[in-house]
Amino acid sequence: MSSSTSTPAFPPPIIIPPSPESTHDQTFIILHGRGSTSSQFAPPLLSTPFFLDDSTSTSTSTMTLQSAFPGAKFIFVSAPRSRAAIYKRSLIPQWFDSWHLCGDDSNLHPSYDPIQSAQTEEWRAIPGLQDTTSHLHSLICREADLVGGTRNIVLGGISQGCAASLVALMLWDGGERLGGYLGMCGWLPFVEAVKRVVEQGGKDKDDEWDPFQRDDDDELETEDEEPIDISASAVRALRESLELEKGPICRPPVFDTPIFLGHGDQDVKVPIAHGREAAECLKAIGFSAVSWNEYQGLGHCFSPQMLTDMVKFLESHDKAP
Repeated sequence: MSSSTSTPAFPPPIIIPPSPESTHDQTFIILHGRGSTSSQFAPPLLSTPFFLDDSTSTSTSTMTLQSAFPGAKFIFVSAPRSRAAIYKRSLIPQWFDSWHLCGDDSNLHPSYDPIQSAQTEEWRAIPGLQDTTSHLHSLICREADLVGGTRNIVLGGISQGCAASLVALMLWDGGERLGGYLGMCGWLPFVEAVKRVVEQGGKDKDDEWDPFQRDDDDELETEDEEPIDISASAVRALRESLELEKGPICRPPVFDTPIFLGHGDQDVKVPIAHGREAAECLKAIGFSAVSWNEYQGLGHCFSPQMLTDMVKFLESHDKAP
């Protein structure tokens, strides 16, 4: 995919190799949240213990993500530092620039208007999402060559890392789905543009009649082909929002990627309504397996129960066609 003209330098990722006793059979590509780093996010995510029911006995076993997937390589991607509009243009690690998702942080910016919709500020996200998507797609391609295809790759992230990786997932144009997607405390950028496709029955605004369009323009015939289903239309709408070329005309294989989304109901940084909206939208545009999970009393973080549910989710879809 094309990228913005000024490509940021992505810092080296944190890479955790598979267990020495195991063969590399899977790769997890995981994104931290805005203001954090891979070195801050990786240790707690990998070391947090959780319980997993043992189906062969009445006992439960304690494990971590590493012990649950001993053959997995974990790649914690690092966001570049760029200026954040809501933090008075301070330089922080972020996947893209964005505005407020809730109205309880007006102290962060003196000109903050609680009535202002975050949607009117989405243009700020375009360069960062272009670059992050391109970076992730390159990483997926490299890992697919090492691990036997994209079905052995799990993509995911937390908070803004979830938002950025969801966009990269939707725009993945490889010939095969991914092994899975794990999203925590996130949202879907440009969700209104994607929802409009659903409301219009699978047509994006480019499908509207143009009185100046030539009917006999053979040179543009392929480019102007209309998408034949809602999934392709949704991808095209997202690509248009990101100022990219049109995209597919039929359902991309990536829409068969199993998606897990988890969110705490006490999250004040990314209110749970944004996560619900993302899950409902992904289902409506044709993703075949979307699992939405809410956690009572949980704030803007993951929990042992969320990790348990993630592992069970991936195991349940491990042999899916």
